[in-house]
Amino acid sequence: MTEIMIDLETLSTKSNAVILTIGAIKFNRNEEPLPLNRMDTFYRKIDIQSCMDVGLTTDKKTIEWWNKQSNEVVVEAFEGDDRIPLEEMLTQFSMWFENSNRKIWSHGDDFDCVILNNAYTACKLEPPWKFWNTRDTRTLFDIKNFNLNSIQNKQPHNALEDAYAQVLGVQLCFNTK
Repeated sequence: MTEIMIDLETLSTKSNAVILTIGAIKFNRNEEPLPLNRMDTFYRKIDIQSCMDVGLTTDKKTIEWWNKQSNEVVVEAFEGDDRIPLEEMLTQFSMWFENSNRKIWSHGDDFDCVILNNAYTACKLEPPWKFWNTRDTRTLFDIKNFNLNSIQNKQPHNALEDAYAQVLGVQLCFNTK
């Protein structure tokens, strides 16, 4: 069955964080890895003010962390005229997600899925997944003694590239003895 991997770049580490970007990929945990350009992906940049308008927040430490990142990373996360309102992104993501029975993965059980769920709530929308279908890469990687840093990530802190590295890690964990 097709599953979803998500990664968010945010302006806080709290559960009601402003979302800068979302990257998501449809994948099958038991298949061999494909190049990113051959996968079904979803990547959007979100308008910061639209997040704040529904009550999502920023925090000083996270903003300071962003200020220490490379110019390339900051430009991708913060700039561009292709940013869309949060509610529009959530609606598009739900349509792309397609099936509420899909499992949704993220890197940690208390960050990406929680923040995205809270964004849906703030916009008075329902997330496209069932709460019992969330999955956590960190737990899997710990059980399999797998280090995500062993995957070459071409653009760290790019939500789509981070999601892709996580997909590759999950596929490696499920397809090695």
